[in-house]
Amino acid sequence: MPRLPLLPALALPVLLGACAIPTARSNIVVLTDNKAVVEPCTKLGEIDGASELHAVLILDKARDAALARLKSRAADMGGTHVLSSVADIKWKGPSTTGTVYKCGA
Repeated sequence: MPRLPLLPALALPVLLGACAIPTARSNIVVLTDNKAVVEPCTKLGEIDGASELHAVLILDKARDAALARLKSRAADMGGTHVLSSVADIKWKGPSTTGTVYKCGA
């Protein structure tokens, strides 16, 4: 009986680790590339939505994944908004960074 290679089985945890699972908190985070939206807000810090898989994903999927990671990381910081070039529908990379803000009460 031939042995199956372990590579796909070993890659699965890496692939799953690159995914950002949306939560109720991350779903309310707003991503924008418009500075005027976050002007009245409090800056919380810088984050990065990069993944090791970014280079192997097609551009649309890489953008979706970066957006999800930015939202998740911003929610973890208590942020409500992220200012990032990834929010632009015409984003082509390579930057996946963003600035987290807390807006409102």
